[in-house]
Parts: sequence; C-alpha cells; structure tokens
Amino acid sequence: MDKSLLSNYERYYESASIIPQQRDKEEVARFAGIAESIGEGLEVLDIGCAEGLLSVALALKGHRVTAADISRSFLEQAEELARHRDAGISTVLLDVESDPPKELVNSFDLIYFMDVIEHLRCPARGLVALRAMLKESGTLVIHTPNLCSLGQAYRYVKFRNRRENYFEPENLGDLHLQGYDYQTLEKALNFAGLQIRDVIPTNISLPIVYRFRWSRPISRSMSRFFPFVSDTLLVTCKKVLPVDLDKQIAHWKKTRA
Repeated sequence: MDKSLLSNYERYYESASIIPQQRDKEEVARFAGIAESIGEGLEVLDIGCAEGLLSVALALKGHRVTAADISRSFLEQAEELARHRDAGISTVLLDVESDPPKELVNSFDLIYFMDVIEHLRCPARGLVALRAMLKESGTLVIHTPNLCSLGQAYRYVKFRNRRENYFEPENLGDLHLQGYDYQTLEKALNFAGLQIRDVIPTNISLPIVYRFRWSRPISRSMSRFFPFVSDTLLVTCKKVLPVDLDKQIAHWKKTRA
C-alpha cells in the first residue's frame, strides 16, 4: 500500500486532526489583532482553521468569518468551539490547491493563511487560489516558519555534520513539504499576483537561553530590528498583477544582445 503523503494527502490530514494545532493562545490573540488595523465587520476567510481558535476569536471581534480546512474533523471541531463560545462562523471544506468555488471568488476583505503554505504540494497553485478569493482591496496574512532564522543558522554551525533520519517518527515532527526564507516567499507571492505590504515582527529564539521565560521580551525586541531572521515570517499582502514575464523575457533579450 502506498503510504506517501503526496498520494494520500486528504486521508493523512484527516487522521492528523486528532492532534491539537493551535496551542499558543497568546499567538492566536495576536494574529486576530491584525484584523483591527484593517477594519471592522470584515468578510474573513481562515484557511487551515484547524480546531478554530483563530476563527472564533475573529468572530467574537465582530467579523463575518468563514473557517476552511481540508479536514472534515477539524471543521466539526471549529463548529463545536463556535457553539460553545456563542460565536457565529461558517465552515467550508476546501482544498486550496484546487480552483475555489465560485461563491468564494472575490469575496473576502481579509484572508488568513497561517502555518499552511509549508504543507502544500503545489504552493504556487494555492497562492493563485488565494488571490482569486481576495477582494481587489483585500489583505492576505501569511505566517510560516523561517528557514533563514537565527536558530536555524546556529543549528547548522553547531551540528554541521548531522544528518536527520526523517523516516523515524521521533525525528519528523511535522508534515511540512516546503520551506521559505523571506526572499523565496516574496518571489512566490509576486509570481502569483500578490505583493508584501508589511513584515510583522514575531520572535527570535536566542540559542540556549530561549528556554527561559525571561528571554521572551528580548526575543520579541530583536525581531523588531531583524525580522528577516526571526523564527517565523509573518507578512501582510495586497492583490496586484502577477510578474510580467513578457517584460522579463524582453529584458533578458536586451541585456544579452
């Protein structure tokens, strides 16, 4: 039996729905606060909503929220949480790598895409779908681990000869198929017709001392000065025309003439 993630994508994410995803309530509240700088009563799409903590937090702030996920079980958990907290949300089963349903096209003022892009089989296709669902004046928020973080650099220096065996469950840790630094993410967005508007600081985990609670304010402060080496990338994006490839090719021809 083929047990690869690529061949059994929906099944494995359905199975993984028993594992809590949104553990950091402080982070969820911070993400929800981004909407406050954009407007009130927004049409919001939360893609990869998992158990729905962010969706519910946004609904309680007065936004009209659609929670989307590829897992039916996660959608059921989100609906249950919304009922428990008396928050009105809609849910939709959605594979963001497919063409979006017509009723979702050009429908959202704000789309959250939090810790999802690194899981996609074809991120470019997913970004095109996100752009299609965003209103012309809408905002896309993306959060993803940063491959160019200070912590990653420290690991490669200290353990420069280490090789991981990801076939062992204790080493795998996640189902990430892709990874991004800032420039790679920015280029992928531009090809899809999206442009980064703001880079929002997160944290920089200082080697060794990051385990201590007192280091957290230092971590956040450092991220404000050096956001591109933070643990994660958090960006807001606007809808633009995709990179003009005819113009690009004409430029190459000119420079090589």
